[in-house]
Amino acid sequence: MNTLTPVHLRICILLYVPALLTHSFPSLGQIKLTYPLSRMVIQRDNSNQASVQVAGSYAQPLDAVEVRFVARVAGQGTTTNWRLLQANPVNGQFNGIVPVSGGWYQINVRGLKNGQVVATDSLDRFGVGEVFAIVGHSNAQGSSCFVNGVDQCPTMAGATDDRVIAVPFNFPSPEIDQYFNTANPRFLAGLDFRKLQTGATISPFASVPWLWGRMGDLLVQRINVPVLFYNAGFGGTNMEYNYKAAYDIPFDHSFVRYPIRMPWANVRNLMGLYVPATGIRAMLLQHGENDRGNSTTDILTHHYGVIDKSRTEFNKPNLAWIVALSSFVGGPFENVRSAQSQVINRANYRTFQGPDLDNITSLAERPDGIHYSPSGQARAGELWANAITNSMLQSITPYLAQPQPLVSLTCASGNQLTLTQPGGYSEYIWTNGASSSSVSVGTGLYSARLRNAQNQHVFPPAVQVPATVRPATPTITASGSGDICLAAGLSLTSSYTGLNRWNTGAAGSSITVTSAGSYSVQAENEVYGCLSAPASRTVALAGADLSLAMSVSRRTPAMGDTVTYTLTVRNESGCDARSVTLQNRLPGNLSFVSSADGLTAANNIVSGTIPVVAGGQQVSRRYIARLTAAGTYWNAAELTATTNPDPDSQPATGTADGQDDAATADLRTRPGSSSAVFASPNPNQAALPPVQSNQPTPDPTKVDLSLHTSGNVQVVKVGQFITFTLTVRNSGGLSATGIGVQHTLPAGLVFSSSTTGMAANGQLVSGTITSLAPGQFASLSFVARATTAGTLTGMAQISSSGQPDTDSQPGNGAANGEDDANVIVVRITN
Repeated sequence: MNTLTPVHLRICILLYVPALLTHSFPSLGQIKLTYPLSRMVIQRDNSNQASVQVAGSYAQPLDAVEVRFVARVAGQGTTTNWRLLQANPVNGQFNGIVPVSGGWYQINVRGLKNGQVVATDSLDRFGVGEVFAIVGHSNAQGSSCFVNGVDQCPTMAGATDDRVIAVPFNFPSPEIDQYFNTANPRFLAGLDFRKLQTGATISPFASVPWLWGRMGDLLVQRINVPVLFYNAGFGGTNMEYNYKAAYDIPFDHSFVRYPIRMPWANVRNLMGLYVPATGIRAMLLQHGENDRGNSTTDILTHHYGVIDKSRTEFNKPNLAWIVALSSFVGGPFENVRSAQSQVINRANYRTFQGPDLDNITSLAERPDGIHYSPSGQARAGELWANAITNSMLQSITPYLAQPQPLVSLTCASGNQLTLTQPGGYSEYIWTNGASSSSVSVGTGLYSARLRNAQNQHVFPPAVQVPATVRPATPTITASGSGDICLAAGLSLTSSYTGLNRWNTGAAGSSITVTSAGSYSVQAENEVYGCLSAPASRTVALAGADLSLAMSVSRRTPAMGDTVTYTLTVRNESGCDARSVTLQNRLPGNLSFVSSADGLTAANNIVSGTIPVVAGGQQVSRRYIARLTAAGTYWNAAELTATTNPDPDSQPATGTADGQDDAATADLRTRPGSSSAVFASPNPNQAALPPVQSNQPTPDPTKVDLSLHTSGNVQVVKVGQFITFTLTVRNSGGLSATGIGVQHTLPAGLVFSSSTTGMAANGQLVSGTITSLAPGQFASLSFVARATTAGTLTGMAQISSSGQPDTDSQPGNGAANGEDDANVIVVRITN
């Protein structure tokens, strides 16, 4: 068999270099369109329509996402109005399906909140048109041809029309080497669509534009929709190698590797990697020159086998094949043409006649008798474009693009999201190098390709993670003083203006609390649900100064009468007091009759609760009781519970603790012949605190002398006698010596005598205590006679001490308030 020369093989192989990376996007604003991708073309149906999946990311709350398709050039598509793509998108992704007519478009999306446009984005180019996959040898893939040492078959220029598209690969690159050695599609480019321009490559295996740029130009200008090409051509092969590789029948070849199932692997890979996302109209078959050594029967077997395999393996039973008549090697070969014609004309086989390339015969067009010069390529491209007629396209049922699944998003630590691809796939290849189904990532654009066990790939729309997904910890401010003062409650406000999550279950920026406790809030990203660290605030009830007063309607009723008791709670503070409970234990023989104010009685205890006593206000409760025995009644009540703390009293501590939250009212039945006394029980009286001394702590280096003066009577007649006693106490830590005591008699009293050594000098009566130990006391006394009627005041003081006094100064007068001085008042009558 006369096939390509070794030179042809070397050039074809080395020029094949695929790329791995997917298309990159510019940085995200608040909304980012990530699917379709730039210059992507998907297959239209026979009504010139396609269902286009539009998806992307957003980073601010949205009520709706709308989309519009705008024809890039008038007449190259049908511009649509804005239409709803998705209402109330969630979790930072939007997604929807839109019917679009065939054409070449710019896609615009916009996000709305409360009816206003708040974010926009666009995709520069997208097409609804025709998708073809090319299968063949070097005349389909592209090849050099050397005549007299000069390459006479360089590739012609690429397409001039912007709508002719292919997926390129990079050259040179390690990935193409890996693909050539393994046929693993992970080393092929993803959904990266480019114009098929000069110098472009065509995935998965064509290194030059070859004739397909010209063919694309002519076809799109006639059918007026874009065209996307895949090229699985492999120079040096024929239908026999495709057939054997497809059915795993071993063969030997100098450079086509059967163990990795080449050349069929190229078809398998493009059908599994690209076609699910773009759909396809038909396979373009351009084989024949290298089949000329086989019989017509064998060529038929190989054709039918390859076509049938493509339909069963890829689950596309109606996949169309457009077959070129092509056999020319110095001339046509009828065994090949006959087989090709039979395949084309087989009834109901969904095969169609492509161009008759055997009409390209001149050396100018085939310098080496096989391959195409640039003019031959141009001629072949024209023949292909003319062969694919509108009526042919209408008679083929295409396979349409499949919607891609979505990534799920959850909050991770810090400002990261966990992106989880759908399950059930055998391979995950992320653009950041990860290979697990989930990744936790910060700001950036992330996408992956997923492969299932049937070697079919999906490309979930890329996800843009914004710089901030977890809000900063908010602060909480409180109204007023920060404590709950009014019964209406206290307002707590988060500094975060978005969605808040309070520990009460509320979601607004402010809450009103009516009870003391600890309150916390977390700021929530309204798109992803990520929560900030909590901010907390402890709230107390403000104090309310309550007092209780009690009165009775009559002080001297008759036995058997009824009286009305009034209990009045007064709030002397500026803050409301809530849930104030009062209790009145009735004295014996006083029975409860009724209350119009909601007071109730049980076990001879009258009680009730006042919901609110407003600041500065008072509330009264009344009840009627009956007196069933004669006597004096001491009725006592107290406050037993209150929500707010009281600064100067405590509830339920009894009615005899002197606090202002207790009150009494007394009455006596008439006539007053009974000596019986009936008093309210007081079983819950709290222990009274011990008396607190007003004296300083004893100082071991000082004395602490105090003086107390008393008389044996307070009222005398003129001429009678009064005995005055002066008592000195030493509360210090040191013994006192040389203690002098003086008493100045007022006019109307004269000194008479003393049994303790006191003596008078005029109206001044003096005496001395020699010593007084710590904690001891001693007394001096004298007798005076009343001479003049009136109310008289005597002044006494400690006049001297041999030691300093802790808190007073001897001899500095009797009217300065120190504890070493004293005053006594007596009344003298005639």
